[in-house]
Amino acid sequence: MFLSHTLPSASDPRVQHLLHGFAPAVDTLTDGCGFGLSLFFVLSAFLICELLVRERESTGTAAVRQFYIRRILRIWPLYYLALALGTIVEIRTGSQPGGMVGIGWFAIFMGAWYINIHGWISNPVVPLWSVSVEEQFYLFAPWIVKYFSRKSLYGFCTALALVSNSWLYCLGKTAIKDYRVWTNSFVQFECFAAGILICLFLRGRLPRMATWQRVSLVAFSLCCLFVTCYELHPRFGFSGTRNPGSWPLMWGYALTSLSCSLLLVAFLGADAQLFPKWAIYLGRISYGLYVFHGFAIHATDYFVIGYFAAHKSPLIRLLQGPIYILNIGLTFGLTILMAALSYRFFETPFLKMKKRHAVIESQPITGTN
Repeated sequence: MFLSHTLPSASDPRVQHLLHGFAPAVDTLTDGCGFGLSLFFVLSAFLICELLVRERESTGTAAVRQFYIRRILRIWPLYYLALALGTIVEIRTGSQPGGMVGIGWFAIFMGAWYINIHGWISNPVVPLWSVSVEEQFYLFAPWIVKYFSRKSLYGFCTALALVSNSWLYCLGKTAIKDYRVWTNSFVQFECFAAGILICLFLRGRLPRMATWQRVSLVAFSLCCLFVTCYELHPRFGFSGTRNPGSWPLMWGYALTSLSCSLLLVAFLGADAQLFPKWAIYLGRISYGLYVFHGFAIHATDYFVIGYFAAHKSPLIRLLQGPIYILNIGLTFGLTILMAALSYRFFETPFLKMKKRHAVIESQPITGTN
């Protein structure tokens, strides 16, 4: 997601000068990175369903109240801190009319639908529209696991996929903009269906694969995602293309869900020793990375890009490329710093409270083969 918000467009003169006819591949890469959010939805649905199924098998039921307490303690404190910071930014910059109204929609977890109706807002909190979709998934996730049989859960996932594709079919028939497809909760529910299906298929077991098989599966899933973005343009706004139509949208989002599912399966049960400690740590603070990357981009664009844009000397024009790359590195570093500080000093107390409401102990998705 970070790269999808920082990589330049294929229409950028610098990209066209360097890559010539291969410039459209940059937009394809941006599209693919943006679908990291789809991977998150698949992963989230898998983990939520897996923990609830374990809980039901251990205790005979799913404790819905405890589930919501755990989710509130994990999601809400940092989410509302980000909204408070976004409000300060909005007051200081007055970035657009209705910006405060948009943040108000975000506060009641309707940010996705606000963007779907009114368009993107130019505020660092804008990536948090996905939290709205996640919270909407939580409205029914514990209840279906509590009351549905395994067979009924398969039927529920099928229904979710049908609803998602029905929306895509209808949206593809109209001259609609990309953001009205991308931020539509019903469209994204296909990813949640995929995550639940992985949980049901595995039945609590982790895939046993050799390292070369996992690497091959990762390579295949990424290639599939790249080809999907390059040929079908499901994120047609990023690609600079028009709505590709119903069937390309339906196939594009379906293949994206499949690619994300295969990528998740490739890492499930992998030996933890294969991952460097820094990667494991970034995974631990990943929520903060997602929440703060918009603020880091806003800060560096204002203080770095804005500064150099105001001093258009021949030397600065010559160094535009290196300055842009340096800015991406600085933004990434600032994102990590903000997320690390947040995890250590702000999120940890809430995580300790969350742990006290656990019915069963959660386990890491990595293991040893």
